[in-house]
Order: sequence, then C-alpha cells, then structure tokens
Amino acid sequence: MEYAPIPSEEQLERVGDALGSSRLTHVGRIEGGLGCTMDVLSDNGTRMVLRRYGSWYEERGEDAAARESRALELLQRVGVPVPAPIWVDNAGVFAEQAILISHVDGAPDLTPSHPFDWAETLARVLARIHSVNVPDDDADLFQPTAGEDERKISENPEVVLEHPLGEELLRRRVGLAARTARREQAFSHSDFWPGNTMWSSEELTAVVDWEAPGISDPEMDVAYCSLDIRYFGMDKVADHFVAQYREVTGDDLPNLDHWESIALCRPMPDIGAWVPAWEALGRRIDQGQARARHTELIESFLARTS
Repeated sequence: MEYAPIPSEEQLERVGDALGSSRLTHVGRIEGGLGCTMDVLSDNGTRMVLRRYGSWYEERGEDAAARESRALELLQRVGVPVPAPIWVDNAGVFAEQAILISHVDGAPDLTPSHPFDWAETLARVLARIHSVNVPDDDADLFQPTAGEDERKISENPEVVLEHPLGEELLRRRVGLAARTARREQAFSHSDFWPGNTMWSSEELTAVVDWEAPGISDPEMDVAYCSLDIRYFGMDKVADHFVAQYREVTGDDLPNLDHWESIALCRPMPDIGAWVPAWEALGRRIDQGQARARHTELIESFLARTS
C-alpha cells in the first residue's frame, strides 16, 4: 500500500490538544504494514502508535477506526493481551481514518526457541479471542467475514489457475464448501498469524492489527495461522497448534479442510509477494523456497483430502 505522509506539526498539535498534551512528538515509522500506516508518537516519553487505514475501508463504508477501538475494548474484557485504545479521530485531523493506541513492547517471533510452547500459547490466546461476546449494539461494526476470501477467489479464479495445481485446488475447494457443517460463528481476528503477535522474553505481550475483525467460522483463524506456521517448515508445530486449540476449546473443527483450501488460495498468484514481510520479521526464506513450499503444501493437502 502507499503510506500516508508523516504527521505534520499542526496535526500533532491537534492530537495533543485532544489528549491534553502539549509535547506530542513523532518518534518514527513502523514499516511493513499492508493495511495501514503506523507511526510511533511520544507524549513526554510515553509511546503510542498512530494507525491510519487504507482508503478502501472508507470507500466500502466501513469505519475501521471505530471497529478497532471497540474490538480492543471487548478483547481486554476476556483477557486477550492487546494494545489499549486511546483516541479515535472523529474530528478529521487526518485525511485517513485514524486511531491512537498504546505502544506494546516486543516484536513478532517467527523463529521461536521453544516452538511447541509458542504454538500452545498461540492456540490458547486464539481460543480466548473466539470467546468474545459481541453485543447486539456492535453488530454493524463486526460483519461476517467468512465470505470475503471465498468471494475473492470466486470472482477472480484466474489468479489461482495460474498455478499448475490451481484447477485441482479450486475443484477441491468447491467440493469441500458443499460439505461444510452449519455451526455457531465466532468473533474472529480475520488475519491471525504469528506476524500479528508480539513477544518479549518468549512471552506473548500482544495480538495486534485489529483493523478487520468480524464474525466467522473459528476454523478460518485456525487454518490461516496453522498454514503460516507450515510455510516456515514447522509442520509438527502446526499440528500441535491445531491439537492444542481442539483440546482447549473442545471443538472438533469440522470445517477445517474447507478453510485450509481457501488459505492455500490466498497468496496466489504468487506467494513470493509475501516474502518481504516475512524477511522483515526475521524469517529467512527466499521467493523460490516460498513457492516450492507452497506447492508442496498444496500437493499434501490434495492427497490428504482426496
């Protein structure tokens, strides 16, 4: 995405006025975001993160800032470690929808020293995320998200068909979709993967990037996260993550294969485009390796679900 400009002195002053601060300063930019521009601000030494969202949310009539602010409030109630919402730009200080949240110490960990403990922590926090009860008054903020990736694939099948196994994968996806079980929907992150978690001294400090939460099959988050773990060559760790989620929740995940088929389509036509984000987070993998691994996982999935 194209990043928003650095906040001007006038904008910082207006935000500072809203916070009751006269010393709000710009510290630096957090690179790598795909859905929003992130800048670190300081209020007399207290750091905060300014998140400004891509224009497509407003174009679709979505209030991403209000949605994220409310999501963080609901998540804190069930003990999910997330940043605290501080301020929502309802005054049009910025051209983009914007929110200010607390700064959380830590960094994503894609090379864990104790991967099975790491996977268990991910499974347990995801179970807590799925336990969020969305009040009826918030229903308009948190729309069903389960169909968005399915819709993208249905409307643009050519991006999948570019892959040598794309046609077979699409056929398998259609067959699995016809057999999905009707089940209770859950509050969903919609992009839950290790890169959206923060760690310090091997302890989870926060789950971040809450710009598009919604309501979905819980299998969506489980499938997306487990597949990302597999991309890094940690198949047994991914299996442990899924097994731990099942153990914690008692959910047998009847639609997991369906969501894995969609997850395998998500990076198409070329998973190589994901490599810079992985490298920025410390995972060593080149584009050729990523493409080969993606193909290997498609082959394994097709064989297992035949």
